Amino acid sequence: MEKIVESLLLVAAIAMGALWLATPSAQANEPVALAKPVRDEFACPGMHAEWLDDKTVQCLREMP
Repeated sequence: MEKIVESLLLVAAIAMGALWLATPSAQANEPVALAKPVRDEFACPGMHAEWLDDKTVQCLREMP
């Protein structure tokens, strides 16, 4: 009886490990999304950031 329980635990552990390895990672080549004001200030310090697309920014002077 003890061998059956050990075998079932081993099978369960292997199955859980396989499921854990099969799930996609949250950090897999995905950029971290920052809040827009923080992102704008980082991209264009002291200026207005005009985003042309997801990766291209145009820095414009702010009118006084």
